[in-house]
Amino acid sequence: MAKRALYSSEDILAAAVSAVANRGHAATVSDVTTILGAPSGSIYHRFPTREALFASAWIRCVHHFQDSLATVTEIEDPLEAIVETGLLIPRFCRRHPAEARTLTLYRHAELLANPPKGLNDELTGLNDPVAAHITELTRRRFGEVSQRRLALIALACRETPYGMVRGYIGGQIPDWLDRPIAAAIAAVASMEESSTD
Repeated sequence: MAKRALYSSEDILAAAVSAVANRGHAATVSDVTTILGAPSGSIYHRFPTREALFASAWIRCVHHFQDSLATVTEIEDPLEAIVETGLLIPRFCRRHPAEARTLTLYRHAELLANPPKGLNDELTGLNDPVAAHITELTRRRFGEVSQRRLALIALACRETPYGMVRGYIGGQIPDWLDRPIAAAIAAVASMEESSTD
């Protein structure tokens, strides 16, 4: 019978998220082994490089955030659905501060352009659920989807809330911030295309 691994991949990734919460971009494999109380061989057995380890932790956090999209899919009013989608960002960051900080480690496009060993498949299509959600919000808001309309709704429910919360990540995110974020999202999403766009 094969010996059961003392530290699971999930244990290691959770420790990596904790390391990032403590040290940000300076987090190391050594930090992870200290949190786990494990030898470095336990890490490198599953994750061949530091980048593979922390990128895997980042992917784990992306999936966790994407799970929250299900909470807004049943909202009937398109504008309300867009606002609530955008508010998932400050709410997620508030409830999961360590994961929020981990999500600042990488950008998907950069990882996909030069994926760490073994992660190409996981990175390919990673953002498809969010893209599909924004496309559906755009269709509901305008009736038809165009690149300009997609960009506007993405600006409303992704870039706007992230830009407003980014400076607070790593610290306490005040509850009052949700109100101006919601107002900004609604203002952008309520814009109409001009005839020159």
